[in-house]
Amino acid sequence: MKFRALKAKELTMLAMLTALNVVMAEILKFRIIPGTLELSFGFIPIAITGMLFGPIASITVAVIADVIGAAIFSGGSFYLGYTLSALCTGLFYGLLLHKEPMKLWRILLAQALVSIICYAGLNTLWAYLMGYGKATGYIITRLVVNVVAYPIYTFVLYLLLKYRKTFERAVK
Repeated sequence: MKFRALKAKELTMLAMLTALNVVMAEILKFRIIPGTLELSFGFIPIAITGMLFGPIASITVAVIADVIGAAIFSGGSFYLGYTLSALCTGLFYGLLLHKEPMKLWRILLAQALVSIICYAGLNTLWAYLMGYGKATGYIITRLVVNVVAYPIYTFVLYLLLKYRKTFERAVK
């Protein structure tokens, strides 16, 4: 992996994807169980960043967006565990979606890792450690929601990757 200076247009695109992630994570979310379980489409800018720029950029965008989102929408309550989840999400999308030519197995694996490790695993652990959902039913419900969300998120990733060339032209 080579490090190079970013062009102004690329840096601007990364800033816009960061802002888009913050907005989409809060506005484009569907409450399954209010205050407990939500499906969010904030992963889309992180996946696009991973697809176009690779793992370092997608990790950076995910972490910065998480910190900004916590500062703005959580009333300043920040939990480092969720930032670790965002870091892992950016890493998985960056490692698996950046390579050409794109294969379906990479999309399936990227979303499986994010859904299992980040969403069902780490985010459930952080919620548990923060005192939410101490009941076994909470953990089972989160697992079921992630199983249901997996095909939806995977389909969205598939659609995004069909427009990869268009996104790449926009950045150049």
